[in-house]
Amino acid sequence: MIRYSEPVPEVPDVADGYKLRLVSDEDRVSYDQTFATAFTEPSPFNDMLLKQVENGFFVVEHLPSGSVVASSAAAVYPKAQHPDGHSLQWVVAHIDHQRTGAGQATIAAATEALAKSAPHYSYLSTDDFRLPAISIYLKLGWQPLLFHPDQVERWSRVFGHLGMTFNENDWPRSPK
Repeated sequence: MIRYSEPVPEVPDVADGYKLRLVSDEDRVSYDQTFATAFTEPSPFNDMLLKQVENGFFVVEHLPSGSVVASSAAAVYPKAQHPDGHSLQWVVAHIDHQRTGAGQATIAAATEALAKSAPHYSYLSTDDFRLPAISIYLKLGWQPLLFHPDQVERWSRVFGHLGMTFNENDWPRSPK
């Protein structure tokens, strides 16, 4: 998915008992624990600290426990298809803290950081089964990038699962 550098809708508030903030070194253990609930890969915490755009690595803390329960990062990871490399990375929200606004708040904050720092556009990669995250991405102005013919079928299926209508003519086929 890609997103141009237009302004981002307002970052939503999180539920009482939660706080959106920038990551700190002290979050490492808690972040790693939450990350492990969603991914089998090793934690990218150190890499995200190094590659984040200025003030681009966000977490939501569950105040009663002091635990990180959601995170998203605006970072720079150049790829052949995206040489500028500005991207949304490693969105994670702990399943025990769903419906608190934690995931949406971190995604919106990181998207806002990208909108301020990306020279032309930013990108993200996602798995098709991550429907709650994809729904948030779409609300925040992220667009399916139909860079290959199989992407039309892919996004048609994803939109169907979201109960949305997909029209391939509405979406870009290459970054501008």
